[in-house]
Amino acid sequence: MEPSSPQLLGKAVNETESSIWTREIRDYLLGRLSSNFRMVPLTGLQRAELETPRVLRWWIFEGKRYATLCGPLAQNWDWVIRNAKRLIQTLNPRLRLSMWPDGVVDWGQTLARSPYGTRQEYVVRSSAIGLNEEEYAALCGWIRWIEIQWAEYTQCIGVQSHIQWPTFASEMQGPFPAERLRRWAHIARRSRWPLLQGIVAESLRPALETEELDRIPLPSDEAALFELLCLVRLARNVAPLPRELRWLIPEEEIRNQITLDGVRIAYQERLGSDSVLATYEPELASAAKFFSLATAKRIDITLEFKPRRADFDGVIVEAKSGAQQYDDTVAQLRTYRAARPRRPGSRYLVWGIVQKPQKVDATAEVFEKLFAAADKAADVWVFSSADAIATVLTASGIAA
Repeated sequence: MEPSSPQLLGKAVNETESSIWTREIRDYLLGRLSSNFRMVPLTGLQRAELETPRVLRWWIFEGKRYATLCGPLAQNWDWVIRNAKRLIQTLNPRLRLSMWPDGVVDWGQTLARSPYGTRQEYVVRSSAIGLNEEEYAALCGWIRWIEIQWAEYTQCIGVQSHIQWPTFASEMQGPFPAERLRRWAHIARRSRWPLLQGIVAESLRPALETEELDRIPLPSDEAALFELLCLVRLARNVAPLPRELRWLIPEEEIRNQITLDGVRIAYQERLGSDSVLATYEPELASAAKFFSLATAKRIDITLEFKPRRADFDGVIVEAKSGAQQYDDTVAQLRTYRAARPRRPGSRYLVWGIVQKPQKVDATAEVFEKLFAAADKAADVWVFSSADAIATVLTASGIAA
């Protein structure tokens, strides 16, 4: 389909800006190409393996909320393992062999088993109280699969794990192709047991249904969505795409950041009120306390580099959506720059990013001259639209 086709033009006209931002953010989470890509000729034969979505295991373990657990899987392993051990002990095969017809006999299978045998054995149906054979196999298989997934995930994100996994699934061997997972999920969905229906089936769903990951919740508020858009564009340009991504959990202070190769990106980093008041004149600080005035509490986006990059220790960003302009970012950036803890001699890029600037962005050459002329021992202030993020990072030398 040609880029100028009516179908594409109609989609572009009808699609809201927020939906475009949402798609770009999810593209980064799932490892898809950005909408801002370039086509270049290949110099030779290129081989690449398709990987699982980089945020898949984060969603299974930490992002998704399970109704049965009233929270994420990673915080409820004790409950899951304890109930799995109890449930596995209820195995109650639906058919058993008996020397006597002491129950409901399955005459078809009984006759098929030994039509001419001298020793009569009856195939008797059980009471169907506990797990059946299929549920037992699905639970054992899932325990082994989820154990491997958790081990790989914690290793990638650098988190220590000391979970005592049950031994009843130790004989289950991989690989675990989609057909096996799909079979276990089907059995678990039809089960009456909450562990199978609410945990096993729901944790397998993201690995089997790609549309499940497309439902990862994002803010509906335009301002918050624009901040995440800026964060994703910064991340794309300062670090290679990670194989495993531990995404943000805003309600948890310690988890409101992502760690990439050589950079830590924090979203809505909290500032202490005392640190903010310390930037005020003494009289104003006293009045602010007396009248309980609100102070700046969170920085939209911060980046910290280890080691330093292009003589910068990090980046402080204030992102403004809608009709707000560069002027609207200055007061907050001044406070953030002064109130945020920093080591002596550190140097930051202090950056105001707006959605719809009244002025056209400077060219790459102008940005390069700005950074070349800047004092190497002082912070550098810069203002741009979100569309110029890659240009600014490249001109500053920060881009990966």
